[in-house]
Order: sequence, then C-alpha cells, then structure tokens
Amino acid sequence: MSMRIGEPGVRALVGASVAVAAVALAVARGRAADQPGAGEMSGLVEQIKVLPDRAPDCSSLKSIAETVTRGCKTNDAKAIAIYNFMLLSHYHFFAPTEDGGVPALKEINVYGWALCGGTHAIESALWRQLGWGWRFVLWPGHTTVEARYDGRLHYFDAFLKWYVWMPDGKGGRTVAGEEDILKNRKQLWDDAFVFDPVRKVGYMKSDQFVMVDGKANWRARDFMGCDAFWMMAKDASGKYKGAVPRELNKVGPATEWENLKHADGGYSADVNLGPGFALTNTWDALPDAWYFRGSKTPPAHFCANYVDTRNSPGLGLVLEPYIDSKPKRSYGNGRLTFTPDFSTDACLKSFLATENVKRAGKTLVPAEAGKPAVVVVQLASPYVMTKASGAAAGADKAEVSVDGGKTFKTIDLGGFDDAVKGRLAAEVKVTFRQALQGLKLETIVQNNPGALPYLSPGKNVVTVSAADPKALGDNRLVVTYAYRLGSRSLSFDDICRQGKCIANQAGAKWSHAVICVQKTLTAKDLPATFEIDCPTPKGQYPVYPRMMCLRREVLAPGSSPLPLPEGAVEAKVGPDDELMTVPDPLLLGTEPPVPAKP
Repeated sequence: MSMRIGEPGVRALVGASVAVAAVALAVARGRAADQPGAGEMSGLVEQIKVLPDRAPDCSSLKSIAETVTRGCKTNDAKAIAIYNFMLLSHYHFFAPTEDGGVPALKEINVYGWALCGGTHAIESALWRQLGWGWRFVLWPGHTTVEARYDGRLHYFDAFLKWYVWMPDGKGGRTVAGEEDILKNRKQLWDDAFVFDPVRKVGYMKSDQFVMVDGKANWRARDFMGCDAFWMMAKDASGKYKGAVPRELNKVGPATEWENLKHADGGYSADVNLGPGFALTNTWDALPDAWYFRGSKTPPAHFCANYVDTRNSPGLGLVLEPYIDSKPKRSYGNGRLTFTPDFSTDACLKSFLATENVKRAGKTLVPAEAGKPAVVVVQLASPYVMTKASGAAAGADKAEVSVDGGKTFKTIDLGGFDDAVKGRLAAEVKVTFRQALQGLKLETIVQNNPGALPYLSPGKNVVTVSAADPKALGDNRLVVTYAYRLGSRSLSFDDICRQGKCIANQAGAKWSHAVICVQKTLTAKDLPATFEIDCPTPKGQYPVYPRMMCLRREVLAPGSSPLPLPEGAVEAKVGPDDELMTVPDPLLLGTEPPVPAKP
C-alpha cells in the first residue's frame, strides 16, 4: 500500500520541496531519558556546526559563555554580555516543565521563555561556566540572583531587566549587589534612573538616549522596558515606587529553580546527520506547531508589541526585522527531513537497523523472498518534535517507538503527531514484503529563534566543522543560509530628534527577495570557512538581515540538495552597496557612557 504525506501547510516552510519529508538527527553520546541512543549508524556525521563569527555558539553552556564574552576585558563586562544574551534569547512566559527538570542548555535551544526564577536559573548556569559563584535571593513576589566575582556580589536582573553601577569601585565602576542597593537606595535607585515617558523605558541619568554635542547617544543602555517591571514598580496610587529590594531572603547557590536546572541530564545540542538527512532551522513559527507540556496556550511573550526590544540598541536591533511578522516574541519551528536515495548503496548506511533488506535498482526489496523486510529510521534532534508525517510507497506497516526501540506501536504515516510530540527522539520501523519504492519522512521541531546563529550587517565569516570530517566519506555536506536584506533611511540622530524608538523599524524596510548562500563541502574541505556579505545601499543605514533559515544536509553521491525557496537570488555586493556594520549587540553597556554636557 502507499501512505500519503500529511500537513500540506507545513511543507511551505522556507520553500522546502512538497515531496520532502522525514527526519533523522541523532544526538551524540550522552542522552536524556527521552533522547534514546542513535545506535551506530555507519554513515553518521557527528557534531556538525555552522557558526557565523558574530553570533553566539549555543551548542553548549561553555560555548555560549565563551562566545558571548569574547572581547570583554573585565568581569563586569562579561556579566553584562551574559545579561544581554539572556535578554536576546528569553522572554516572559511560564517556565517549561518536564519530568526530572529541564536542562539549561535544552531550555535555551528549545524553549527560550521563563519567569523570574527560571530566567535566573539559566543566567547563573552561564555564570558557573566562567567559574563564578552565585546565590539566589528572594523578595516578596520575585526571585533574583547575584553573581560572585572579584571578591563581591553583583546583581543582574534579566527578568526585570536592570542592573546599576556603584559610584566607585575598581576602575571607578563596578556593578552593585542587592545589599548595596538596599543600604543606599537613594543614590543607587532614586537618583540613578530616569523614566523616559515617550519611549517608556528607564535610563541611567548619566546615560540617556539624547543628543550630546550634536550626536545621538544611541548606545544608551535601556532598562526596565518590559510591562512586567512597571507593573511591579507601581504603588496603589500609580506612582513608581521602584522594584528594588526592601527585604532579602538569601537562599544560596541553588542549581535548579522552577524546574530549570544547571545539569545537562544527558541532553546534547549536537547536530548529527547521515546520508539523506537534513535539518532546517527557521526564525518563524508555524500555526499550532508548538510544544509546552500541560499548556493550552501557545507560548508567547506576556507583553505585546515588542516592548522589551523596540528601544534596545543591542538585542532590539537583532530582533527588529521580525516585528511586522508576528505581534510578539514567541516560539520558532524547524524541519528535519529524511529522503534516502535508493539508487545508491549509501542509503543503507542511513538506517539505524535493517533486516532482510537489499537494494534492487531504485528500490529496496527483501533479500530473501517471501520473508518480510524491515528498515528502522532514527529520529533524534536537539529540538522537540511537534508534528510528524511521511510516505512509504510499497510498505505494509509502519510503527514508532519512543523508548529506544523496546516497544513499537502501529501508526499512520500520513500523520503521527501525537505519538512523538514533545519527544527529542523516536524510531520509525517500516515493514515491507514487496519492493519499497520510496520513503519520505518529515517532522516539525520547535526551536528558540533567539538562540539561532544569525547573520549581521557587513561581512560575516562562517565556520563549518564536524567532529570527524572523515565520517563524511564520499558524501557531501551542504550548508544553506536564506535571508532578506534591509536598510534604514533614518540615522540614529534622526530617530533621536524625532522621538522615535530605536529598534521599532523606524525608516527601515526589508526586501521581499530571499537571498541564498549555499556551500557544498567534502570531507577534505572540513573545517571550512566562507564569507557572507550583508551590504547596505549607499546613503542608507545598516539593519540586521531578516533571517529565514539555516539548513544542513548530508548528500550521498549523485543526490541533489533540497530546493531553494521560490525566487531565491544569489548573494552579491553591488557597486552602490557598502559593507556597513553596527557594534556587537552583546557588548552593549560594557563601555562607559558618553559624558553628557549641559
């Protein structure tokens, strides 16, 4: 019989072929309870990594801490860079829960939302990678955390979105701790901040988004931009009393909070692919393709209209291209596909297991006639599955296992979402007695858009690597970036003078044309580097590109990569273009402010 592929709307994602499907991403070595071992798939290429030089590396907590803080000269600067990453990768929503807790690395890559305690559990997990101490501190209705470095405590609230400088300290500056604020509220809170009634954010009085000597101080650090802060900061009369500590309940260095924990629990963010496998991550959400255990409400930021980013000269500029595509920050989706090429023996290396199978022309047939043949596909990924479907022309039966192959249950390949939803791994078993003429599987996964490797305006140097390039053999690794370029007609000086928000698409627009950069690499090419230029037309000002997708796929000899989006154009820098850049958004606030003059 023939099984039809389902969910036609899903296939429109970033122009993927309507015929493609399926999924096999084996996550290497250590694995979570719901992430069964991938076996020894002979054609597997492990730890495939694609990383632009100006994006965080979210493959491990250690790599996040190292790439986010590169270029930082002090521990205060490192702590601010991690704080900036937390704001980029997280928004306010009830923390995800799983049996046994959610590892911090998984929360960053799959989810990207939490409330105060959960947010600070993730933040402290990154501090731990730098060898720092930390402690949780409770206020009435709020959970905070402090970092311990340079012999003292420092308070960074990635939920309420603020920290404050001491008036003295090493080098004349150091970030205050909560006891400092409690003892000296007037100097460190009442007299330190000013509320901008137009942009509805807080600024340090010494560092505001205003004109200074005829130039906009556009890098002024924005604070407390989320509605959550100001709701907590108002008293009964509506006056801002300030969400600052009034009493402290010191808990200590907990390694888990709100079901979010420092330990990896066996979770791995490694991307591992065999021949015929492809992983496409996107910055966009598909309808009803989300997973949040126990919730009937799709995950999305409590605050709409990008209030937490529209005034940010750091993360706000990175997220600005997405404001007009969805009303608030939310989940993103990716796609894992498996389309084995039966015309080559390499396809047999793509299966987790085979029984009584041989290749005949462009089909698979039972090696011993009259007996059933079986192929097993490993579906495993750093991202939880939300939808699954496929097609197997000539199959007699399809089954799925979510316990590492211990038990299987029969499924309809046309759609088996419920069998795998929320899982990192599953095994699909296909049984046939006649020729298996084709196999197509597809799963939609959930990824955190704030943790994906984005491109930046100007020149990007992209590095592609694998744990063992020789594992690629005669196959090829194809890497594809798809994005839309944009520019801004207003300078930051114009935005400042006009009282506009700095990252709210003021004067900015993005082309409808999808730019694609595709590189085909062999084993001897790895590790490889290539450049992607994101230019700005002369007379305009740079904006971040609107990211569409990043795809990695392993192709057997003679196989072709998945189709590019319809109308895709090649990247180029024209004679009227310039490679203009903006400062590193993760280093916002690490430099002293521009001195304001009367």
